[in-house]
Amino acid sequence: MFDYEKLEKELEEACEEVNQKFVQRFSNEAYLSVGGAKLDAFIDELQKEFEQTAEAFIYKRDLQNNPEAKKRVLTITKLYAKNCIDQFSKITGDNA
Repeated sequence: MFDYEKLEKELEEACEEVNQKFVQRFSNEAYLSVGGAKLDAFIDELQKEFEQTAEAFIYKRDLQNNPEAKKRVLTITKLYAKNCIDQFSKITGDNA
């Protein structure tokens, strides 16, 4: 029997790490893109990072043929990406 709770806990830890790195990295003014579209640049980079995190997580745990596990991985990474965007929006809103 597959342990989805363990899978979710491990993925949540990985996503939280990505989340923290991005908020720290992009709270620095050096990441302003052309025209000051800081949030757009952040979202683009974040999306790539979470896609890579989900893909690596799926392959590392050999879940390519487990549709339920893949669905859970993608759901969790999307939730963490949204949370990260929300946190970053607050930071940039406070600094604007």
